[in-house]
Amino acid sequence: MQIFTFVLMGVLVFFAGNPERTIAADASVHGTFALFEVEPTWTTLSSDEKTKGVQEATALVESFKDRITFDSYWTYGLTTDSHFLIRLQSSEAKINQELLTQLAGTGLGRHLDLEFTISGITKGLNYAPDFPDLLAQLKAAKYEGDPSTYVIMIPTRKSAEWWNLSKEERVALIREHTVPTIAYLKTVKRKLFHATGLADADFITIFETNNLEDFNNLVLALRMVKEDKYNIRLGSPTVLGTLKSWNEVGALLTK
Repeated sequence: MQIFTFVLMGVLVFFAGNPERTIAADASVHGTFALFEVEPTWTTLSSDEKTKGVQEATALVESFKDRITFDSYWTYGLTTDSHFLIRLQSSEAKINQELLTQLAGTGLGRHLDLEFTISGITKGLNYAPDFPDLLAQLKAAKYEGDPSTYVIMIPTRKSAEWWNLSKEERVALIREHTVPTIAYLKTVKRKLFHATGLADADFITIFETNNLEDFNNLVLALRMVKEDKYNIRLGSPTVLGTLKSWNEVGALLTK
């Protein structure tokens, strides 16, 4: 399947949470995404048992607040075989793993199936410094409007041919890739994680927006650039959901 990467490679736009509160500004952020489906056994529990299970999970999340930035998204009805996605950001992947391991032992976690998980790290700018005129436009653009409603998480992978291009060739292709994205910076936020060697993907991009039509148009525009020919994976899975606090997720699970 031919695919595309619609990320600003080397252009990191941060949002939703502030992992830098516990991580040095020049350090990599380790991100882990975990997609869960609630087992049918959850529905057989009493209201009190459900409430206790969610409270145990909430207490666990709270106990990691100084080490992990925790973001949650409700995916039921928008992404197959899932109820919610969580994003963990910390100074080391093992901290994210520790939280997920302990979550499995809570009253909620014992009724969850971990359907998919993937990890990556943030890095500095790779290509944008080579086209300073566009970089200035990227830095000047600001997201506008109300807080985002939707989240989309997409892992992507590039071909070996891509990695064997010269740096100059890749810069030229990424410049072409970047141009159509500028028009959407006011309505679509994004953050890029590098995953080569850490997962069966090279990049993980998470997007937030209030406007799925703009997001769709962004994707279509990026299908039309030459850099798209070097992509061999899109999604698998693509995760679509709505932004929810963990308390909101818990309330949905205890209904």
